[in-house]
Amino acid sequence: MSRPVEEASVKGFRRSFLYILYDLFKIKQTILLVYVGIFGYLIAAGYSIDLYKLVLIITGLFTTISGTTGFNMIYDADIDAIMMRTRDRVIPRGDISRREAFAISFPTLLIGLIVSYTVSPLFFVAALIGFIIDIIAYTLITKRITWISVVIGGFAGGMPTFGGYVAHTDKIDLYAISLMLIVALWSSPHIWYISAYYKEDYIKARIPTLSVVKGVGAMAKVSALMIGIIFCVIIIDHVAGGFKMWLSLTTSAVMTIILIKRMLTHNDYTSRSEIRKIFKFLSPYLALIFLTMYLDKIFFYINF
Repeated sequence: MSRPVEEASVKGFRRSFLYILYDLFKIKQTILLVYVGIFGYLIAAGYSIDLYKLVLIITGLFTTISGTTGFNMIYDADIDAIMMRTRDRVIPRGDISRREAFAISFPTLLIGLIVSYTVSPLFFVAALIGFIIDIIAYTLITKRITWISVVIGGFAGGMPTFGGYVAHTDKIDLYAISLMLIVALWSSPHIWYISAYYKEDYIKARIPTLSVVKGVGAMAKVSALMIGIIFCVIIIDHVAGGFKMWLSLTTSAVMTIILIKRMLTHNDYTSRSEIRKIFKFLSPYLALIFLTMYLDKIFFYINF
């Protein structure tokens, strides 16, 4: 790794190996996905938490998601080099080559899959499907040809929480699917609002996001629809759980009303600052939903 670090130093800014890992694995994004994966397990387990299994789950999630993200960065390096937002990432900048990134990402992914299998076969399957959807279905096949790619890629984001849930239950049920759907549906507006804020970048890189192809107004309407569907999923869970998910239902209702109201005021002339505000609101939305779902479970002893 000395060569790319030396090159970075010559450019006037020495980047450490730890920074390279931080950027290559998109640690903030990875931590969010690990978070929902942990809460998938906690929601299933309630008070019956196996700390050893939880550590394995966290380890499996972190390494699998990090390795998958590394592969995504390798294949998207040419796009990242074009876009202002991403051209300073470690591969486009030249801090690390694609080959070196592969040498880091592949063993990280492999370790994650091995650890995932020790948790349970279903947890392993969820991790593997997440990788396949994200890298093959999303990154390699659909990202550069259709705006629907984000919807497809969202299901990769739903795999960590699905995996966390089935790691405890060892079966696929309505609630496991609903948790996956919540994350998958949330992922699309989250990504679309980022791409709308940096719309010129995506036009320049020829990435057909929804705001580029259909306009910001259409993107906002589809995003509002997805937030509404998430609320419907939570209502179904509330009914299936014996009408005991009052905290998550109430929290979701309030945030859904706020989001949809703001989204439906958007049009193709909506300012970037307003788009940014919605994105900032979407960021804690998912975290709050999963936290309140777990609180419902432990306070009301919901048996799913």
